[in-house]
Amino acid sequence: MSMKFSQKKAVSTKELFRAAEFENILKCVHCGLCLESCPTYRELDDEKDSPRGRLYLMRGLWEGELELEPAVLEPLSRCLDCRACESACPSGVPYGELLEKTRGIILENSAQSLKERVLRSLLLKGLFRSTNLLTLASRLLKIYAATGLPKLITKTFVGKLLPESFVFQQHLLPDCSGQSFKRKHADQVLSPLSQEKLKSETQKSKTQLRVGMFSGCIMDVSEAAIHESTLTLLRRFGCEVVVPGNQVCCGALHVHSGDRKTSREFALKNLKAFEPRHFDAIITNAAGCGAQLKEYHHLFSGGTTEVKYDWAGFENKIVDILEFLARFPEFMEKLDWREEQDVVLYDAPCHLMHAQQVDENPRKLLSSLPGVSLVPLQESNWCCGSAGIYNLVQPELSAAVLNRKTESIRQTLFENPQATTIVTGNPGCLYQIRAGIISKDIQLRILHPVVYLAERLKKNGS
Repeated sequence: MSMKFSQKKAVSTKELFRAAEFENILKCVHCGLCLESCPTYRELDDEKDSPRGRLYLMRGLWEGELELEPAVLEPLSRCLDCRACESACPSGVPYGELLEKTRGIILENSAQSLKERVLRSLLLKGLFRSTNLLTLASRLLKIYAATGLPKLITKTFVGKLLPESFVFQQHLLPDCSGQSFKRKHADQVLSPLSQEKLKSETQKSKTQLRVGMFSGCIMDVSEAAIHESTLTLLRRFGCEVVVPGNQVCCGALHVHSGDRKTSREFALKNLKAFEPRHFDAIITNAAGCGAQLKEYHHLFSGGTTEVKYDWAGFENKIVDILEFLARFPEFMEKLDWREEQDVVLYDAPCHLMHAQQVDENPRKLLSSLPGVSLVPLQESNWCCGSAGIYNLVQPELSAAVLNRKTESIRQTLFENPQATTIVTGNPGCLYQIRAGIISKDIQLRILHPVVYLAERLKKNGS
């Protein structure tokens, strides 16, 4: 999305940043260890497009030495917000938090083009607010896919006549279900499918865990196998599962684009949807959603009433499905798994590995399956270029980042030719990598890990 950089002058740039609780910017010691972990720096070889360079720019804004103008803001808009720099940083700089606050200030204090205002109103503030609209969009896209037009565009001479970015977007289309998962299961108490009960981490006696399941927005109406597989695994593990019908979008896409106001609205609604039910855990299966849900407190400044809500209590219950299942290896062993030999490639989503700091347990979980050999990609920690809607608003740079990922997949597959599947635990990554390997004619299927886990379960076993 484009932006007209004419700052509103009612309040100085320095005052705007001082009000945003931005002191963590001082943690950066400018050592440069983050540079080689940054996808945009590796592609553009420009200091301004590195984490250190962007932190210099943000500090200049915070100190009032810089203003909201194109030369400052454009590098900030090119960041993927993959947060690989946070894993590389020895000083613990919360880069993602600082960047998202900066983008919020930019959005609220810079004029937007008519096109951007329309798109934000229709999509971020319209579509993602409404389950009805999301369901309708899902049905329309399902019909579009059924017409065969995407294949006509991507597999015939027709694609040669159209812009390359438009052709690639046909590969990005989600597998739309045409219905809402949360409405299908809204507020039902879904009982365990086995007699086994999980052992609580805080109690010695056996108890049945009651968990809430987060359904998201796009995922709520697409890739139905991911949610259904998550539900099956939780129930087979002995959990009682509830899908709150009044939950909403996590707000990650909004935060990444600077719309913190709408994200705050979603945060309050999700707190209201989950907290009164006193779940033992709140399960997510999208790395980006999980990261956002765990960081809701960043949206509320110290002087607001909402900051006093129990955000820590809510955030501490958020857990990715792979991390949750990995906590109970004894129950993994008791489930009846298929034992056919299979080699699986593993890709680590940025917002699982870097933002949530979850990496080791998902690998252990998948490696523990009978007959399964898990092979991490050579650059498993490298961003795929999806980054929410980055592949739509920065298509050329996103494509360059994706190309590195697909070459990593090709090389890993060359060294492990018996591999059949690649798994990744975030839907945005799944769409992006799927589009990449299809466009490069790499013969692999790509699945969310929970779909693969559910496939490996024997149908009549528990």
